[in-house]
Amino acid sequence: MTEQVRYRIKAELAREAAAVCERIGISPSAAVSLFFAQMVKAGGLPFRPSEFPALADYGVTLAEATAAEEKALAEIRRDRKAGKAVKFTGEL
Repeated sequence: MTEQVRYRIKAELAREAAAVCERIGISPSAAVSLFFAQMVKAGGLPFRPSEFPALADYGVTLAEATAAEEKALAEIRRDRKAGKAVKFTGEL
């Protein structure tokens, strides 16, 4: 069973987040569901608020983090093209 919920956030943030969701292939609703599921599982925020958590947590440069993200996204695109990736439906 699902429930429709409404939250107020800044319009610019919503647009930017929707663009990220589109780029990674999930809907904003799925992203919020993932966030809530992880928050429940962790019993709090599923991350430490920070501008660049990977930099603080793992001691990598922004360039290294960006390169790793680009590599992962390229692998996902390859797997999708080869029919090896399953699209996330929002169901956990």
